[in-house]
Formats: sequence, structure tokens, C-alpha cells
Amino acid sequence: MIKEIKHLRVAIIVAFYNGNKYIEEQVKSIFSQTHKNIEIFIFDDNSKNSLNENLVNLNNNRNPKISIIKRKNNIGYAKNFLYGIRDINENFDYYGFCDQDDIWEKNKIEIALKSSEMNKNNKPKLYFSRTAYYNLDCSREIGASKIHRKSPIFKNALVQNIAGGNTILINKKARDILCGSLISEVYTAHDWWTYQIITGAEGEIIYSKKKTLKYRQHNENIVGLNSSFKGKFRRFMIFFSGEYKKWCTINIKNLYLNKHFISPKNLETLHYFSKSIKSKNILKKLKYFKKSGVYRQSKLENIILIIGLLLNKV
Repeated sequence: MIKEIKHLRVAIIVAFYNGNKYIEEQVKSIFSQTHKNIEIFIFDDNSKNSLNENLVNLNNNRNPKISIIKRKNNIGYAKNFLYGIRDINENFDYYGFCDQDDIWEKNKIEIALKSSEMNKNNKPKLYFSRTAYYNLDCSREIGASKIHRKSPIFKNALVQNIAGGNTILINKKARDILCGSLISEVYTAHDWWTYQIITGAEGEIIYSKKKTLKYRQHNENIVGLNSSFKGKFRRFMIFFSGEYKKWCTINIKNLYLNKHFISPKNLETLHYFSKSIKSKNILKKLKYFKKSGVYRQSKLENIILIIGLLLNKV
């Protein structure tokens, strides 16, 4: 029996680290959602400046819909998110990630839950949307994440993360796969790993072109405005500094550790991409790369990817 949307229980995992400055606005925007059946789990990653609970328990009253968990050791933002979704109970219909300094549009969760594909069948589902970039006080929009036109499948996920974590919502079946995959010591990013393992398992990806949150642009952000010249230059330098190759190596290792989740077709893609990275022969590199079928979202990014591959930077 399919539940009415208003009865769907949604768990929101907030990864917190020294974020008292903006956390109150973030939490207020979650509790202002048009969809009300939400619980928040804030995981404090052993902050130097611990979470001020008065900021999130609005009006200084203990909010039963907020749980605050203080980690004994700092484990980094990727693990804090991933272990957070694993550490809460399984009695929710959907699970979402949340940063500590954004402002959500009031219908962010409702839009996701009402998307036509979200409640169609019992497949693993991953929903994500676009983001609006705002200035420091969130008074002015200064940009937005790109509109992606190519299919969000494993062949894309293997070489590019387009699923912004602060927009992701997954169903219980996808959550079970994600939690079952958390057997590694290192992850490049929580959202990239979620995108990879769910697409690898042939989960259904639902992408909305609507902008559903205000991403606050400031110096403390881990990820910034990628559409600016500075952002593009930063991505270029990541490709050719060897950092991108390091990320791909970690991801490939983690995917092979979880190959029992990955479909035969996607394992073949993984196999050929891995061979293209490891091969020292340029012709073989290109041959394996072509067989893998991997792609990024734009022509320029694909050209850079191939150049990086030939220069042994991928």
C-alpha cells in the first residue's frame, strides 16, 4: 500500500563542524518546509566550537524532532554524512543530506516527494536538484548550478559528481544499499559515493532542474561556485595536479569492494575505465576508455578528461 505523501517520514542528516554562525537559519528553513513529517539528526564532528543547542532548539524549547549526536573523534565531512545515515534507525521512508549553512526553499522536500517517478515502484531511488548560489547574507543570487542534459547513469557517475549532496533525497531501498557499502576507510565525498553506488546498482535517478535551496557562498565552504572563472580554473588545476586521479583511484577501489551491489553491465564499465587509467600504453588507454563509455556532462570537460588520461593525470 502506497502512503499518502503527507505521511511519508523524512530523516535529514546534518553534518556539523564549527558551524554555529549559520546553523540556526539552516534549521529554521527545514522546519519551515511545506512537508512537515521531518526529523533532523545533527552529527557534530567533534567541533572545536561545539554546537550551541539553543540555536537549533528554537525558542529554547527542547525540540523532539531534533537529535544531536557528538562524535568522539573527528572523522571528516564525508564519513560524518555517510555514517550519519547509517547510524540512525531505519524507520523512515526517505533520507536526505543537509549542510550547516544553506537556506532551503519552503517546498524543497515536497517537490522531491511529489516528483512523478519518486513513488512509482520499489526500486532504489536517488533524487537531486539544482542549487542557487547566494552571497554571504543570502540577499542576492549570484549564480546557479548547471543544467545537466546527459543521462545521470553510472557511466557519468564514475568520472563526475553532478548530484549535489545538499539536494539529495534517497528512499529506504537506496539507503540500505548505501549503508551496506560503507566498508572502506576513505571516501572522496559523501554525495559522489552515493551517486556512484546507487547508479552502479541500477537505482533510478531523478533529476529536477528546479533550484531548491540557497547555497551560501563564503570562504569556509568546502565546495564553491564552480561556474565562475575561479571555479573553472580550480577544476582545471584539480585535473592536472593529480588530485582527480587520486579521487578516481579511491572510488574505483571502493567500487570493487562493493562489486556485489553493481550490475554486470556497470562492472564491465568499471573494468574498462580502471584498465584505461592503469595502462601505460597510449593506444590501449584510448581503447579501454572508449570501451568504458564513461562521460562528463560537457564537451569541454570530456576533452579535458581525455587529455588528462593521456598525460597520466587521470
